[in-house]
Formats: sequence, structure tokens, C-alpha cells
Amino acid sequence: MKNYKKIMNAVAAVEKFILIISTLLILVLTVGNVFSRKVIHRSWSFTEELVVAVFVLITLMAAALACRNGELVNLTLITDRLPEKLKKPSVILITVLSIIFTAVLFKYGMDKVITQLENGKRTFVLNWPEWIFWSFVPIGAACMILHFIEYCVDFCTGNMKKEDK
Repeated sequence: MKNYKKIMNAVAAVEKFILIISTLLILVLTVGNVFSRKVIHRSWSFTEELVVAVFVLITLMAAALACRNGELVNLTLITDRLPEKLKKPSVILITVLSIIFTAVLFKYGMDKVITQLENGKRTFVLNWPEWIFWSFVPIGAACMILHFIEYCVDFCTGNMKKEDK
């Protein structure tokens, strides 16, 4: 179990690093484009493609990190009022349903990536392969599945910190 937690901590650290770099990239691109438009009177047309793709990455990585603490899909209005013996089964049910949804997201994301690879479709402005940007969907979905499982295992074994509950 300790090795599993070390691996999940490493995955979370990589996700946080990706979030930091992605946020900085969006900041630099957006501010740079505004500066370029207002001062130089030339727009950086490529920024829209990059910023939209990186926003997808940020959204999915942040959602994965939220799954780690059970914060993504967590409507506690009903589950907090359940008797103690029903809380674990409800967390397991919610986890299973969340994993099913995320697996569907992963499958359709992979289908899109494979289609983009086969078609050789490229982005309009940068002329980059579109599969690069679409790969963010299955990567994010895979991270979410890992963290859904991590949260469920931690909750059911009682290995959660008090502030995580």
C-alpha cells in the first residue's frame, strides 16, 4: 500500500507540475498577444489554438487532482445524512459510476486521437497534428480514473487525513 501511495503522490506531483507550466504558458501567450495587438498592432494568431488546447489540459488535470480528495463529484447533501454503515457502499457506488463515465470519456478521447492519427488532420494556424491536442482528453481521463480509485481505497481503508474527509 505504501508503494501505491508513493506512485500516486508522484503522479499528483507530475499533474501539479503540468498545471503550473500550462498556466504560465497561457499567461505568457495571452499577455503577449494583448501586448502585441496594442503596441505592435499585430495579433499572434496562433495563441487561440494553443490556449484552447491548454485550457482542456488544465481542466482535466485539475479535475483529476480534485478526484484525489473526492472533491470532483461530491454532492454530500444525501451522503452526509446516511448512517455510518451506508457511507462506504455509497462511496463505492459513486466511484464505480464515476469510473464508468470517465472510462467512456477515455474511450471516445482515444477514438478521436486514433482518427486524427489516421486522417493526418492538422491545426489551421500552427499546422500541428491535431491528435496532440486531443491526446489531452484520454490522458486526463486516465489520471481521473487513477485518482477516483485512490480516493475510494483511501476512504474505505480509513487512510484519509482528517482534513480530506
